[in-house]
Amino acid sequence: MSFLLRLKPHFRARVGKQLPKVSPSKLKIAVDLDGVLAESMLVWCERANKEFGTHLKMEDLDSWSSWKRFAISKDDFYRILDESWDEWREIPPTEPEIAEKVARIEKFGDLDIVTGRSKRTVDAARSWVDSQKIRYRRFVRVLGWRDKILLDYDVYIDDAPDLMPLISRNPTAWGVLYERPWNRSVESMPKVLKAKSWQRVPVLLKRIQASKT
Repeated sequence: MSFLLRLKPHFRARVGKQLPKVSPSKLKIAVDLDGVLAESMLVWCERANKEFGTHLKMEDLDSWSSWKRFAISKDDFYRILDESWDEWREIPPTEPEIAEKVARIEKFGDLDIVTGRSKRTVDAARSWVDSQKIRYRRFVRVLGWRDKILLDYDVYIDDAPDLMPLISRNPTAWGVLYERPWNRSVESMPKVLKAKSWQRVPVLLKRIQASKT
């Protein structure tokens, strides 16, 4: 999920072969990985509970820095998340039939996966995406969630609450906030639309596309 990103301004992109380029009039869409496509925090909870003897559930992670509420350090939080990706086959998608749902937004433009996965987990993350048969144009890695706004996408489909104000203030960007326990308190703001599920995303992209034309 995006609240787990590092903050150094560095980018790495690797080109996927799945999708052809579309017309320049189409939207450039950045799709987050953790918490939007991959339910990595479910595996995180399982591992944290085993290691620390806790009984955490995803619903307990109701803020972007939830570790502050539990007897878990920030370093342990990120370490366990990285270790969760070591067994990437255990990570389920956020919704059933995720590939089919993501495919419904292809008609709106170029779709890149933009993630803050640590360098050592990138290969596992790409393997997970490929195993789910999610189609995309490029896999882009950033080291900080703030860096995403520098990539000049038209739309960011993301779950990071603190990214949304940056999007709202950007003159050209729009955000689709994919609802999770840690972002339900985000207030309404200009150019940020909320989606409770992937089924809602195409409708929102249609609205965004209309606003740009």
